[in-house]
Amino acid sequence: MALYFLSRYHLTGWLRKLKEKYQVILPQYYEAKLYYEKLNGENVLSEENFYHALRKIRPANPLKEFFFTPKLKVGGLVENKAVLVPFDDTPRIIIGVKNCDLHGLRVHEKMYLAAEYQDPFHKHERSRTIIISADCPEPEETCFCNLLDLKPYPEIISDIIITPITGGYLFESISRVGEDLIINTDHNFRAATQENIAERAAIRSYALEKLQKINQKSLSVELSEHIKHKTEHEFWQTHALSCVECFGCLLICPTCFCFLLYDVPINDKGFERYKIWDACYYNAYARVGGGANPRAEFGQRFRNRFHCKFMNFYWEHKFYACSGCGRCFAVCMGKIDIRKILVEV
Repeated sequence: MALYFLSRYHLTGWLRKLKEKYQVILPQYYEAKLYYEKLNGENVLSEENFYHALRKIRPANPLKEFFFTPKLKVGGLVENKAVLVPFDDTPRIIIGVKNCDLHGLRVHEKMYLAAEYQDPFHKHERSRTIIISADCPEPEETCFCNLLDLKPYPEIISDIIITPITGGYLFESISRVGEDLIINTDHNFRAATQENIAERAAIRSYALEKLQKINQKSLSVELSEHIKHKTEHEFWQTHALSCVECFGCLLICPTCFCFLLYDVPINDKGFERYKIWDACYYNAYARVGGGANPRAEFGQRFRNRFHCKFMNFYWEHKFYACSGCGRCFAVCMGKIDIRKILVEV
């Protein structure tokens, strides 16, 4: 909608004003790594830390944990009365979200909000959240969003896009909510200059060029069809041999959406029901009544992950259920790089 500039000097003041009304979540360094963290009285807000954090790639933890928590109580039944779980209505702002995490949110919205039966918990968390996304000016060796037709800067699901530039930050309001957040919370914003806009364009061009150097082998435009016809067991088994089944890749993935419901007894009075993250590499993932398991071998489950992200989801929604964030490779103890597999398919 509009482009604004805010100097580095005024940034912390703006964030303090936001904190008066909103729960603020932003990237913070912890033991030399970047994580999404809630800004509270214990955090020491450093503008320099924030400026450099925005220039890094996505935080280590995925954005999805704010909309689809690893463990969530969803209800139950106690003494024949339904257990209702209260919603947290605190408005919140998540700052510094990269496009790869936005894509993960896009995948989840397809799964939880687009069909006839919607997930009320995901819907509520989304409704109370304002998203301020950020450019990714320095892609790293693990990044491959460009292979999946994504850009290293936000294109979707944002209220504001922020880019660190010389002397401050370029803000682009995308929604009415974002525009109101800028013009109603701080008088230190000014209209962006052509120099500010040109600098952002140069930053984005550099990021795209760096990604192209990192990922020189492109994927086939018929990737989903290639995966469908890659039926040789040996191919998948060979790539799966390095896996130690720690499942870190699926638990850290911003797009994985599978969940499991289970009940916890409360003495003899009833039960509470929980929703937790599930993963298709688990041995019991596809097991059915009577103990039958169509994917009993790990190689079959390994292949299923690629079917889900790059074939089935693509056929249904016309985009991949992978964002190219590189978290899977970053945490993999066996150093399995799915780019290598996708190129060889």
